[in-house]
Amino acid sequence: MSRRFGLSLIAMAAVFGLVLAAQEKPTMEFQDAMKSNAEVTGPMGLRAHITAKDYDAVGKDAATLRANFTKIEAFWTQRKTDDAIAWSKAGVKAAADLDTAAKAKDDAGIAAAQRGIAATCRDCHQEHRLMLVTENRFEIK
Repeated sequence: MSRRFGLSLIAMAAVFGLVLAAQEKPTMEFQDAMKSNAEVTGPMGLRAHITAKDYDAVGKDAATLRANFTKIEAFWTQRKTDDAIAWSKAGVKAAADLDTAAKAKDDAGIAAAQRGIAATCRDCHQEHRLMLVTENRFEIK
């Protein structure tokens, strides 16, 4: 009877540990990178710069995105989350493509890179972001 009880306690502790790990808060660096990406790609950032054909600003946006996606990749690599690592790498590549297109003043290349960045963000958010409505904030899952 005591052996069964002991095994039950071990199993409960393991499940509790998994629940705590699933509720882990993202690092401040990760949060800052995400907030920065939202600003950079938002209506006053990349979208406005593309519309205005401000290629220098698009290049600066690309550099910021590349740095942010590199930090995001490190976050997911530490957690060994393969799909998020792949999306982060895709974000780094799309940001590099955006920079290349901006330097060449290639509007089609800029549009393609922007779509790549948007798809990267969308796919990862759908899989790993959880909205806590009552707290009006996001959490990773």
